[in-house]
Amino acid sequence: MKILLEGDTGKALCEHCQAVVSMHYARRDVPFSDGQGAAKDILVGVCNQCDVVMAIPSQSTSAIREARN
Repeated sequence: MKILLEGDTGKALCEHCQAVVSMHYARRDVPFSDGQGAAKDILVGVCNQCDVVMAIPSQSTSAIREARN
């Protein structure tokens, strides 16, 4: 598993922009899809064009699991 850090960059498909775009990794609060709470201050990939969360690295899954419980 590659460990990513805040400020790292990459490229990925942004569903909002409908294109492959550049992204950066930053810490954000991400709400759960069911609207019941959020995972606070986790590392996510953010689109450089629209500022939408577009990727969640595997190293953030334990923080999401803890927030869900």
